[in-house]
Amino acid sequence: MRWGLRLRVNPLFLLVIVLFALTGMLLEAIIAFILVLLHELIHLIVAFHYGYNVNKIELFPFGGMAEYNGLLEMEPLQELKVALAGPLFNLLAGGLFYFLKSKGILLPPEMIADGIIIKHLIEYNLVIAIVNFIPALPLDGGRVLRALLVRKMGFERGSKTAIKIARTLAVIIGISGFIVLLFNHSNIWFLVLAFFVYAAASREERQLIYYLLSYLTRREQLLKEIRLRELSGQVVRDELTIKEVLYTLNPVKYNLFFVIDRSFSLRGILTEGQLLGSFFAQKDKELRLRDIL
Repeated sequence: MRWGLRLRVNPLFLLVIVLFALTGMLLEAIIAFILVLLHELIHLIVAFHYGYNVNKIELFPFGGMAEYNGLLEMEPLQELKVALAGPLFNLLAGGLFYFLKSKGILLPPEMIADGIIIKHLIEYNLVIAIVNFIPALPLDGGRVLRALLVRKMGFERGSKTAIKIARTLAVIIGISGFIVLLFNHSNIWFLVLAFFVYAAASREERQLIYYLLSYLTRREQLLKEIRLRELSGQVVRDELTIKEVLYTLNPVKYNLFFVIDRSFSLRGILTEGQLLGSFFAQKDKELRLRDIL
């Protein structure tokens, strides 16, 4: 494991800071910056705990994105825990500040004087947590949803279903934001969130093949060290390509594929290891199962 954290601030985030400062909201911007940074750090700390090399944090106008080396997307239980860590931290922090405020305990005088700072700490923590619980990629709620779907449906179907849900929610949020904007000119953030979610979900879809290829390379090495793992059996048509079948791998189980033809007769049984070997040995990535039986 290696901790080599870099911080990158997206230019749009700097623009938001400037706009907040010009409107007399610099304090709010600073508090939001610190809380988003802490939120992403919590993600990285949990990822580091599971053996991932932390890379960088990039801050966007609507939050941040933690990056690390390794394919957390292929380890559903670990992705779920890493994703939940951020918003749960904000919920706990918001609750703690509310408790301290209500009891008047351990708070510096400047935080109690007019209540503004403590009020922002409570509200912004709750807002960050609530927004990130929305089940839309790349928000934490979307990563939790994908982890659950991948565990149940396999990588391709689980990821694509999560991406479809994210796009649908982005459209709903965008329409809601437009309606709100017609009646209340101060809520343009709905539209910004909708655009961010839709664009990021599309980016996730484009990266699916990269995730798969990187994961398969690592998976081939892991299979050599396997001692005991739960089995997943799937019935597949012999006309499917190796790549299509590998997309269905259940990442937490060892996979066997029962290959049938159009008459539903069993043509043969292929192991996960055989498919991986054929995939990397053949130049033709569109090779069909019937060609390797």
